[in-house]
Amino acid sequence: MVFLCLLCVGCADEKRALSSAIAFRTELINAKGCSFNARITADFEDRVELFVLQCTADSEGKFSFCVLEPETLKDICATVSEDGGTLTYDGMAMDFGLLADGNVIPAAAPALVFAAWRSDYISSGGTEENYYRATYERDFDSKKLIVDTWFEKRLPISAQICYNDQCIIQMEITDFSFH
Repeated sequence: MVFLCLLCVGCADEKRALSSAIAFRTELINAKGCSFNARITADFEDRVELFVLQCTADSEGKFSFCVLEPETLKDICATVSEDGGTLTYDGMAMDFGLLADGNVIPAAAPALVFAAWRSDYISSGGTEENYYRATYERDFDSKKLIVDTWFEKRLPISAQICYNDQCIIQMEITDFSFH
């Protein structure tokens, strides 16, 4: 009987820990869309690429971005497929290479994070250094793609994408808003 009570308490604690991530997902799905800026650091092991994207997503999951920085790439815009695997540029294109054994396009990182928020499995959540942290998981090429997101006042402020236990993308999120 004591074990059953402890088990029920454990379930309640887990549900409470995930409630903020679930509430954010619900608000995101019910909104007409969202927009945010993403300062991305892509780690290629032999080099690091930095760039800033202005991102927009609609209620159907359509995701697009325009480059804000670096200046040499400014105003390059693209639409990202729902799975984050295809970029369709509006004219000029940019190519940093691929990460995660050729499975992740760095410019599509915000779209992968957005897709995680909308539908990937929420594996954990809880408070970390005064922020709420949610972890989303997706099976990807027989390995796990992990998206960790930190929230402040119920809005995302940063995220990281890890593949095969290696962090490949760091993303600072600013100016997040629901439409």
